[in-house]
Amino acid sequence: MEAKYKVLRDNIHHNLWNGVFWAIGFNLVTPFIGVLAARLNATNSEYALLSSVPALLTILVTLPAALILGRFRKQKRIVAGLILLCRFFYFLLIFVPLLPVSKVMALIWLVGLYNATNTIIAVAYQSIMGEIIPLSYRNKVFAQRNMWTGVCGMIVALVAGWGIDRLGYPLGYQLAFTVGFIAALAETWYFTRLKIPSEDIDPAAPTEAASAVIAPTAQPSGSRRPWIGRFQMNYGLPYYLFCGSAVIYLFAWQAAWPIFTKIKVDTLQATNMMISIDAIAGSVGSLIAFRPWAALADRRGNGFTVFGSAFSLALSPFLWIYAPNMIWICFYDFLGGFSTAGLTQAIFNRLLEIVPEQGRQRAIAIYTTLSQVSAVFAPIAGMALYASVSYATCMSILGIGRVFGAVCFLIILVPAVTGWFAHRQRQKGLPR
Repeated sequence: MEAKYKVLRDNIHHNLWNGVFWAIGFNLVTPFIGVLAARLNATNSEYALLSSVPALLTILVTLPAALILGRFRKQKRIVAGLILLCRFFYFLLIFVPLLPVSKVMALIWLVGLYNATNTIIAVAYQSIMGEIIPLSYRNKVFAQRNMWTGVCGMIVALVAGWGIDRLGYPLGYQLAFTVGFIAALAETWYFTRLKIPSEDIDPAAPTEAASAVIAPTAQPSGSRRPWIGRFQMNYGLPYYLFCGSAVIYLFAWQAAWPIFTKIKVDTLQATNMMISIDAIAGSVGSLIAFRPWAALADRRGNGFTVFGSAFSLALSPFLWIYAPNMIWICFYDFLGGFSTAGLTQAIFNRLLEIVPEQGRQRAIAIYTTLSQVSAVFAPIAGMALYASVSYATCMSILGIGRVFGAVCFLIILVPAVTGWFAHRQRQKGLPR
């Protein structure tokens, strides 16, 4: 018994420190990308591409890479290599200010490559966590990890913003990105310390340590399905309606992202320190949001919680119409962080509810792909709208779009609506 719990304790310890060093590296880089783009004189179109190109590369790379990765039984070393490659883009960012031409485009492509690689890592990480952390421990383990990563991230972002402003451009950014890469080395080391039963323990000689984690289910020999069968979609009417509503909402949500960045760094001339404080405000909103949104989900269900959190986040563009200084923006992002935490948590739990266990991973991957497709076009459309109408009109249109998407989440919960769609499907002979 002691041996099996030692493996579990070690995995929890290494997973926690892996998260802490991830938070250090992430918060030394990501919050300041928009400010760096402004220092490089990014145009409206380039602000949009800073959101669209990463999404496009994620779509192109993630699914093929995940299929290739799934062919290997021992994935830990491959994933560790991907972590190093992904975080190496932190280090490459230090050369962007030194380029003679195309500095902004280099920044866009490096951020895009980072995001695409990071998505592959996230998919593999979730699968590994499902294997090494037993179900009865997961809530506690990941709550502890999220708390420490949140706290460390806030402290690092604050110190980094102050340091970048003191050191100036480009030295401040280069130092922050270099330290972020060093933190990534520690992150990778702690990841390699994880004990994965399917890789680190001989399946022919199982031990008590293996029983401390959830072992994967092997696919019987000869049961491999045809290639086309892997992409069959028969996940039920609630799933289709949910994805349709999500596409509407996500498009209006993501369309505002580059506009918010431009307002902060161009219109309000936010310093790196103010960007750090703004990031902390959003993080604080997220940290205090999980418990009340979880309580609402327990009382009213995840479906209603998706609507409630989406509707509260839909009010954000209307608030941004009045944005005289960064103090107000920090307050708006605090509220946005509170709503976003509830939305992401509720969407994930709702998907687990409505998708059958068989094929669940593929269904969630399809939903993720749809969200990335939206992220390719929405920022471009948002910046085009921003350039063609007044600022207040632009924010109002985006807010109305978000409200409409949120209401769609509520409408699909009405039995009469799902019954009508089910009747139409029966008439057409479509899967339910």
